[in-house]
Amino acid sequence: MIVVEPSYIKMINDCIENDQSLVISMAEPIGLNNDDQHYAPQAVATMGKPTLLEEMEDGSIKVLISGELRVELIGVEQNLPYLIYNVCPLPDTRDSQLTQFKGPQIQRLRDLLDSWIDDSIQDSLEREAFLESINSIHHLIDYISMYLITDRSMKQILLENRSLHDRIGQLTSLLRGAYPNCEDSLVAIAMKDYENVELSSKIVH
Repeated sequence: MIVVEPSYIKMINDCIENDQSLVISMAEPIGLNNDDQHYAPQAVATMGKPTLLEEMEDGSIKVLISGELRVELIGVEQNLPYLIYNVCPLPDTRDSQLTQFKGPQIQRLRDLLDSWIDDSIQDSLEREAFLESINSIHHLIDYISMYLITDRSMKQILLENRSLHDRIGQLTSLLRGAYPNCEDSLVAIAMKDYENVELSSKIVH
């Protein structure tokens, strides 16, 4: 991803220097109009280690985040020079431990991720390091959800789903075409509609 905000650049550089993780959360707009627009992070987010890929001439940076785990943001601990939250881990459910790193569905998803890696990570050493970090089915599925899905709402749905089996099924249905135009927008709409119905049902009950 390309980072241009100075406070975020400082945060990433501090994390790299101190070998610390950071949290990536979807930002939802709040405020009554475009003149008073602010953003608030989603409560469920991804924690990972940043790797600096490239420093641009304009001061922005290109960074790769290697996902580690899903977390819930509990509360703000520090505001400046950048936000620091207390977080709580949200591991996958126990059924997720049964899936093995093989099978035609998994291989197709792995092929899609490999295509993205070849296209997005030009430096051979960085590409090799990223490939070596994919040492579990969880890493594979989480990386695909993070990097290959462009629909913001769909990303959040995948992130909040704590069943690895379900996420594999969702990605298999969603990524129907060939890379890079593999994301089926109609399937995404259907999945989001289903999630909205499920959420409404839970609120009613």
